[in-house]
Amino acid sequence: MPQAASFPVLKGNARLFSSLTFGQIGNWLSPVPDDVIAVGLVVSARPVGLAIGFLQPGKSRATLTSIVVTPTFRRRGLGRRLLDAWQTEAFARGASACVASYVEEMSGRKGLEALLADAGWTAPRATGLVVVGRVGRMVEAGRSWPSVTDRLAVSRTYTFDPLEFTTTDVAAVERYLADPEAADMLGPIHQSEQLARDFSIVIRRDGRLVGWLVAAETHRPLLDGATNEPAIRYLEAYIDPLHRQSGIMVGAYYHCYAKQMALLGRDSIAVYYTSHENRPRMVALTRRRFAAIAERVDTILNVGISLPDLNSK
Repeated sequence: MPQAASFPVLKGNARLFSSLTFGQIGNWLSPVPDDVIAVGLVVSARPVGLAIGFLQPGKSRATLTSIVVTPTFRRRGLGRRLLDAWQTEAFARGASACVASYVEEMSGRKGLEALLADAGWTAPRATGLVVVGRVGRMVEAGRSWPSVTDRLAVSRTYTFDPLEFTTTDVAAVERYLADPEAADMLGPIHQSEQLARDFSIVIRRDGRLVGWLVAAETHRPLLDGATNEPAIRYLEAYIDPLHRQSGIMVGAYYHCYAKQMALLGRDSIAVYYTSHENRPRMVALTRRRFAAIAERVDTILNVGISLPDLNSK
């Protein structure tokens, strides 16, 4: 007789499922935060699958971060049922769309894409680049770029400050998040508890908040043979449209990379993402400057499904 499967929405302490995802994401399970959507797969009282993601603050969208079924229970249709349960919960919590992003070279990509396509998600499209490299090499190369030295020379005008916010700062961040170039961003306030504060900054001009660069620790293996080195993922970079021609964001990255090298060592790993759609200048800069000194450059793919599309099926 086939074993019965259940798909509970996980609440409270669900760390029994943490081995079914990776590193930092597993920490979301003990306890499960209110903005995290986690659905388990249980067979014979054993946790054998997990779909996990989160609701984006202030946006009616849910991001699927990871979906796994243990090898013994694959090819039984359980992955599709687990995905259906996760997106049903996401829509029930107010999301009008679900999205997922992953690198083009990801192992298991074909299986994930087949699963999502079967559930009616869109075909993959390239949305950005992710660059992975040793931070020491990034810093040493940056020192020779006139764009870095020129930007740092105006440090009395622009400052790179810790994540501390006044009421005026909060209003500025919310206003900037309405900018189309910030369409996929969460900002430095809504996700502050998940950020690596030593490597995250707000950018100010004459004391006024005009942008941010935020980062988080990551524990996924990012380079072959580099499983023990600490790694920092630079999640978002934003600058007020009035200051985009200043090039100060180049100086902001250099500032954070230099601090990472000082605190974690030159062989620590920096991960940087930039969008094709909203930041074409940064994509060009990445290809011209960073790709040459990086150890890996990957294309990011994006897929999604909206509630109207699901209801029309």
